[in-house]
Amino acid sequence: MREALLKEGVELTLIYGKLASAEFETRKDQVDLEWGKFIRNRSIRLGKVELIWQPCLSDLRDKNMVIVEQANKLLLNYLLMFTRRFLGIKFCYWGHGRNMQSNETSLFNRFKYLFINNCDWWFAYTQGVKDYLVNKGFPPHKITAVQNAIDTRALKQQYAEVSQAEVDAVRTELGITSENVGIYCSAMYPEKRLDFILESCMMIKKAIPDFHMIFLGSGVEAYKVESAANTHEWIHYLGPKFGQDKVKYFKISALFLMPGLVGLGILDAFALETPMVTTTYPFHSPEIEYLENGKNGIITENDVTAYSNAIIDLMVSSSKYKDMVDYCTVCAQRYTLDVMVNNFKNGILHSLQLNENQH
Repeated sequence: MREALLKEGVELTLIYGKLASAEFETRKDQVDLEWGKFIRNRSIRLGKVELIWQPCLSDLRDKNMVIVEQANKLLLNYLLMFTRRFLGIKFCYWGHGRNMQSNETSLFNRFKYLFINNCDWWFAYTQGVKDYLVNKGFPPHKITAVQNAIDTRALKQQYAEVSQAEVDAVRTELGITSENVGIYCSAMYPEKRLDFILESCMMIKKAIPDFHMIFLGSGVEAYKVESAANTHEWIHYLGPKFGQDKVKYFKISALFLMPGLVGLGILDAFALETPMVTTTYPFHSPEIEYLENGKNGIITENDVTAYSNAIIDLMVSSSKYKDMVDYCTVCAQRYTLDVMVNNFKNGILHSLQLNENQH
């Protein structure tokens, strides 16, 4: 997006900090950007509530627009919200509109709603988030639905380049001769519902004797999967895997099992031609909108028996499964980083009242 905006005569500066919580230390997924400006956040604790101060006011003096994450804990947001007219800076939110991992009527969400309209522009993750914001009274012409995505080009290429020899080697390594293989690939924490997955796997195994299950990832609940793998030879826990190492395990897997929180992992499912099966879990991230039930994946009732039966049915129905894989490849071309960048760029230009004729 930085490069796309430069072509339009707009300079993008990224100011970022890092979180120091135990969860993020375990996941090890925070990086540094050469062209971004790192600032050390200051954390303030009030009981169980963590507030964060981002000391970057001096960096905003010559800016026309500031885009911030819509988060209750970011103290800078409140300052900019109430001084934006005086400073002459457009103040814009980037987010979900609410915390989708908690009840809509929770105390923190009700607090968030107090400020949901106190900005000049909204960059909404998805069309569904935009609809939600309009329902909350924000003007639709001041909302950009960016279609949140990650860059899956490398994943798609790696998937296409996995050789038969590599596939055979992985199968031999795990002792898998079946085509009936499920995979889980994500962080391992309570919202991912690992107990639900493991219970479902037991049901699937009874109906499909040659079923195998692969788990990739790590986190505070990894011990549950590790224990199951130590007990059942058909359950394989391989820890965190990335890049080509991750892709080869998807190559031998038929379905991506994710009954709990679904987020950007749905784009991995499309890129790696492995339809996702999830449930009507109430706390999915916005990207759940990309899953079209029965077309590029499955959404079952929030019930372990219904979930297991849907997987069993899909594994024994080759034509239904093939159609789903084919549509995943279509969706992999639809939900791309290029589309997101273009949407975000156009929203910024529109908000700044710029157009190509001015350049």
